[in-house]
Amino acid sequence: YHFRKFSNDGQFLICFSRNCQNLIVYRHSCLSYCSKGIDCDNQDEFPIKGQKFEGHFSQLYSLNLACGSELICKDFFLVTDCNCYGIFATATTPDSDPPARRGAIPDIPSMEKITFYLIRLADGTIMDERKFHNDFIHLAHNAGIFMYDDFVSILSVRHQSIHILQIRKAGMFVDVQT
Repeated sequence: YHFRKFSNDGQFLICFSRNCQNLIVYRHSCLSYCSKGIDCDNQDEFPIKGQKFEGHFSQLYSLNLACGSELICKDFFLVTDCNCYGIFATATTPDSDPPARRGAIPDIPSMEKITFYLIRLADGTIMDERKFHNDFIHLAHNAGIFMYDDFVSILSVRHQSIHILQIRKAGMFVDVQT
């Protein structure tokens, strides 16, 4: 697994499968342990369950987000202020010498498909998705995406535009302006 980070409220541990096609979400589960002995510093008394990852985290779900040549961008993850939804991205590998397209800046790499997913973190339901075709968006470390309150701005480098979306409480992307 690739461990990404905890959600802002610390409830969910966000991970990606080794092949970067599945989103895996864990929830922290408290380990309870009681020792009857006087010597509490003895590591041999600590239960085997407490020494394993599964003793501290339980998997909530595994969700296949990417297929074919698409991969989950493991350096990209945003969470809404209410901690209900996470935004994840999948993309194809960039083509450094893409064919010319109307409205696109030449000599800028292009990704055949970039998809943003709005996922309810509690149960893994895909609430909405937004696709960009033959575009280039800096996904690594959220460089081309910014979130403020319930607004998300996405910078399209290849088409020199900014897409502003609003995330509604019902769990959907709404176009505000481009």
